[in-house]
Amino acid sequence: MYIMPCEIISPWIKEMEDRPMGEPLVDDERTDIVIVGAGIAGTSTAYYLLQESDLRVSLLERTKVGYGASGRNGGQGIASVERSFKDLMGTHPGAEIASMLNDIDQGHRMVDEICRHIGLEDGLFKTTIWTGLSSLLEIQRQLEEMRLRAQYGAPIHPLMIDKETIPLVEIDPGLADMVSTTTTSKLKEVLCTRDRYIAAYPAPASLANSGRISQTIARHLLDNYPDRFVLHEESPVTSISFTDAVKARSQEGSVTADAAVICTNGYPPPEIESYEVPLISRSLRRYVASMVAHTSEENNAPGAFTYFHEEGDPEQEPYFYLTRRSFLLNGKDLVTVGGPQQPISEELDHGAEYPSGIYARIDGFLSRSYPRKLREEEMMCWNGPMGYTQDGMRLVGQDPQVPGLWYNTACNGIGFLPSIVGGWRVAAELKEALSR
Repeated sequence: MYIMPCEIISPWIKEMEDRPMGEPLVDDERTDIVIVGAGIAGTSTAYYLLQESDLRVSLLERTKVGYGASGRNGGQGIASVERSFKDLMGTHPGAEIASMLNDIDQGHRMVDEICRHIGLEDGLFKTTIWTGLSSLLEIQRQLEEMRLRAQYGAPIHPLMIDKETIPLVEIDPGLADMVSTTTTSKLKEVLCTRDRYIAAYPAPASLANSGRISQTIARHLLDNYPDRFVLHEESPVTSISFTDAVKARSQEGSVTADAAVICTNGYPPPEIESYEVPLISRSLRRYVASMVAHTSEENNAPGAFTYFHEEGDPEQEPYFYLTRRSFLLNGKDLVTVGGPQQPISEELDHGAEYPSGIYARIDGFLSRSYPRKLREEEMMCWNGPMGYTQDGMRLVGQDPQVPGLWYNTACNGIGFLPSIVGGWRVAAELKEALSR
């Protein structure tokens, strides 16, 4: 056995402040925009709304700032999407997909800018993600992904193929400068695995505690916009009505506004009164992802995420990644292992329980692939909710059927970068809409 049951808490929450930042909502209040959910999506939306405007913003959080999905994720920021370009083109034009990918590609810069502005100098750690490919079919799929990205002007990541395999691969001449040969030993080195892979590709990535960033953004907004920004923690929104005005209700109070922005990711959204099937109800699928972490004293651990695809199980691909960043636990490097996902059970307490059967899945992956045994005395286990849409595209913007309802939600499993970009986009569109 590589792993044993361990403390149910994420390393990100261990780093975060536990003291309250906002009082519960107990009265009836008036504002311009009410935001539901104070994770990285909700706080970044508030941040951009308050810039260069006179808008008033109220932020409502069911527990504490950053303690939901933002404090229970894998810590990675990936400028990509989980579904292939070809798959997404089944429901969306190629130009729209490319525009989304180019937006997300700006996420690293935008997070960096926010962290510097709010005084969180160590908030973002830039690195590289490597994805391993184990079959000719996976290589051909990746080459098709590269071809479509090139066709529509989306970011392209180079591909390294084992020199023994490349004679078996047909490469589009237009991609020749993006494909190179390598050796089996080099692939094992960059992927940090004992398994044999025949190709791999790198992409820019970031590591961050998005829960901590959320808290720091909220503190910055409270300090700098005391007359225009209100934060209520321990205030779950039960319903939102849309009549003469937008009204978000909790058990003890309400907030009346001109618009509402839902930023709840994989958590259940509030009831939308008078509308039976708003967009979020039609499209959102909810999953829980499970992770394990331990500390490492290996100073030569690569500064990379490494993803491993397992043929035959494309929907639940285990992965692990290593970083040289000293997150916590005596200043040692943190090794995180995760990836298995399953539909959310309403009975599962995301903060205190671990899904059945996940230990065995991660343990089997580690025993096969990972060269070091995890130390039980320095381990953590946690899980976090994930929101997916039916078409694989993030919900960002105005609901087409509910006036006054906006979204920055449904991360589709790709981390905090789209949340930041989505906050910027929703804020820009909302400012324009309210100025008419």
